[in-house]
Amino acid sequence: MAEAVRANDRKVIEAGSPIQFEEAVPSDEGERLYVAAKFLLRDGTDKPYAICGIATDITVFKQAEELEAKMAHEREMFARQRAAELARANDALRGCLDALSTVPNLDEFLGQVMATITGQLGAVSSTLRICNFDRNTLNLELVYQDGRVMSPADARYPKAWRSIKLDKTRFTGSEQSVTVQRMVDPQTSIPDAQRSYLLGLGVKTVLVIPLISLAQEIGRLSFRFTEDRDFRPEEFEIARALATQASLAIQLTRLAKAASQSAVLEERNRLAGEIHDSLAQSFAGVSMQLDAAREVIKTKRNDGLSYVERANDLARFGLAEARRSALSLQPAVIEESGLIEALQMLVERSNIPGKLRCTFHPYRVRDEKLPLPVQQDLLRIAQEAISNALRHAQPTVISVGLRSNPPNLVLEVKDDGSGIASAQLQTGEGFGFANMRARAKKLSGELEVRTTPGRGTSIVVSLPINE
Repeated sequence: MAEAVRANDRKVIEAGSPIQFEEAVPSDEGERLYVAAKFLLRDGTDKPYAICGIATDITVFKQAEELEAKMAHEREMFARQRAAELARANDALRGCLDALSTVPNLDEFLGQVMATITGQLGAVSSTLRICNFDRNTLNLELVYQDGRVMSPADARYPKAWRSIKLDKTRFTGSEQSVTVQRMVDPQTSIPDAQRSYLLGLGVKTVLVIPLISLAQEIGRLSFRFTEDRDFRPEEFEIARALATQASLAIQLTRLAKAASQSAVLEERNRLAGEIHDSLAQSFAGVSMQLDAAREVIKTKRNDGLSYVERANDLARFGLAEARRSALSLQPAVIEESGLIEALQMLVERSNIPGKLRCTFHPYRVRDEKLPLPVQQDLLRIAQEAISNALRHAQPTVISVGLRSNPPNLVLEVKDDGSGIASAQLQTGEGFGFANMRARAKKLSGELEVRTTPGRGTSIVVSLPINE
């Protein structure tokens, strides 16, 4: 230490001018850090005869600096982890959403949902029970274990527990929620014999998710874990959203058995359209937020946590929409706030700081005079138009306008993105125009697409209204 101090002194002598150093000095309390300013003392003839130093103890400051650096590193790691988790959740939701309209076999689709949630949560196996209202039972239909879906018999599940009475275990009213059952807890609602069976398989925790349709439980998904674990709220949300897809598939199958094939197809298309409208815009926003987080983490401009938090907000909005779709697809957002406030909420949730500015401008519109179905369809058209712009045009600005232009009400969604080539515009594939036009036609209105390649696109809907 003395040699290091002398070396600094020699540097001051050689330079002939003041120099600032950081020096470490041992003490009874451990090493202390100082910042020392050293300079030459000169006599009357300007000849240097000594070195003077003024030192300030910066040990606490350095410790705080190291702590801040450690916290920044932890925040960056947390941001990376959350970005990866949200990306996986987004892929899982999109995959099940696509499968809902393409996989013809119900068991195959339900097996895909079970495999997705099991993998997402890190469970070792899962089971699906479906209600039989005629017999008032909750019957075990499928088991997912060892990486594949099988029947209860193939899984060697005890016959005594393959069918249980519905009235003893049913979720009702406010109890329609996810529950966690711990096998080591003797107070759990699982019968002792069944609990002993699960403990024998090494299962310590069971997560139970009710499948709800029309505010009624129609089934139940259970996931088994070999550790006594807790769950983050985000894991509950993702599991609920994926379970919603299973609920919809079961309900669609029941419709197929109770109605003609044409009626089933019409209902299926309506459900698929509602799900596509409500989720596509939210998860397109999630993807852009995660891209932004990855970019700032890569360039180390900041830790990217704000973008991950924004993506989480958008994901939660999308998950709420998914749950809403399961409950008879009621227009809850419109009922609670009206079209103008719902559109304002939509554009606010579409903003991406530094990448996308989305605005809403209403003019001379009183949404309380509009019928609820009209408000709902206009909101869905706006969602689809914004989703198209986000997915295909890479805009920096999207403006949504709603104005009264007697005798018409006009909704316009305009972006400054890349526009649509005429060949793509003619086919309309992937842009959702058919769905938007169908909604506009149902309202006795017209939908017009105005676009110039490289200069943006405007979606304009005009429908007659009675003042």
